[in-house]
Amino acid sequence: MAYIISLFKRTLFKLINFLLGKTKIFIFVLGWFLVITGSIFLIQPERARNKLIMIGFGFLKWYLLIIAIYLGMMMISFSEKTQLIGMKISTLAAVIAVIAAYFLLKKKTYNSLTEKFAKIPIGFLKIFACIQIAVGTLMLILEKRIW
Repeated sequence: MAYIISLFKRTLFKLINFLLGKTKIFIFVLGWFLVITGSIFLIQPERARNKLIMIGFGFLKWYLLIIAIYLGMMMISFSEKTQLIGMKISTLAAVIAVIAAYFLLKKKTYNSLTEKFAKIPIGFLKIFACIQIAVGTLMLILEKRIW
C-alpha cells in the first residue's frame, strides 16, 4: 500500500514538474516565494519552527488517514460476508472506533511533533531560513529549479 502511494506521489510530482517546473514564470514565482518566506523565517524563527512542524505533520497525517481507511474498509468487507445482524452492528462500532482512533492518534502525533520541534535551537532555524533564501536566490540567478 505504501509503495502504491509512493508511486502515485512520484508520478504526480513528475507530471507537475514536467508541466510547470521548467517555465520561467514558475521558477521566478517560486524563487521569490522562497526568498520572502526565508526572510520572514530569519526575522521570526518561530514561524520556521511551525512550518517544519506542519511539513512533518502533513506526511504523518496522510499515512494515518490511509491506515484508518484501510482498516475501516477491511472491517466492512469482512462484515459483508456474513448475514448476522450482530456482526454488522459490531462492525459499525469498530469502524466508529477506527475513526475515533484516527483523530486521537492525529492529535497525539501533532503534540509529539510539537514537543520534539520545541527542542530545536533558534540557531538551526536561522540556518534553515538562510538556506531557503540561498536556494531562492540561486533559482532567480540561474533561472532553473535547484531541487
